[in-house]
Amino acid sequence: MVRDIMTDKKKYNFKCFETECSNRVCCTRPEVNVTTGDLSRWTVANVLQHIMGALELKVPQGEGEIIRMVTVRKPLESDPEKTACALYHEESNNCTIRYIRPISCRTFPLQYNGEKFYVSNKQCPGIGEGDVTKEALKEAKELAEEEYEERVETQMALPAIYGMIMAQMIKQSQEAMKNMSPEDLEKLEEMMQKQKQDEPEEEETE
Repeated sequence: MVRDIMTDKKKYNFKCFETECSNRVCCTRPEVNVTTGDLSRWTVANVLQHIMGALELKVPQGEGEIIRMVTVRKPLESDPEKTACALYHEESNNCTIRYIRPISCRTFPLQYNGEKFYVSNKQCPGIGEGDVTKEALKEAKELAEEEYEERVETQMALPAIYGMIMAQMIKQSQEAMKNMSPEDLEKLEEMMQKQKQDEPEEEETE
């Protein structure tokens, strides 16, 4: 249930325990969203080349899904059945890019959906701790609104970006095939035929 913390009688308090956090749910949540704004900030800071390997595009697998840009997952050493963000350093219990982490991490657990501010994950131990001043809450709300705007802009831009990348890859593949010798083309055809033969046949059902 999404709860609007701005209309709730209970004051919103939050304190990040950083390396002393007991569950690092900010790093172990199902997905860590990345925006085009994050890419721009990393480019300006000259660190994008060090972070790119930890990013991936999630292509829709079903109806209603959208393309997302997220961080890669990795299994936890303490519990291989669970995963965490690839940028999480388990031994130090910290984010390897904490001071320039994605905007979705900087706003966590506060989030904005275009209408309301809400707590996105109530498992965070920092919720209800500390004392958030009016000034700090105002800054947190502004950052959450900024994250929402970047998230929407990224969702709108990613399909076009992905389409351009795929079109370029197809074009390069076609050009490479044009430059292949007849012998190489024959070998490629044989490999494709073999791969097709090795694929299991689908059983017909009545």
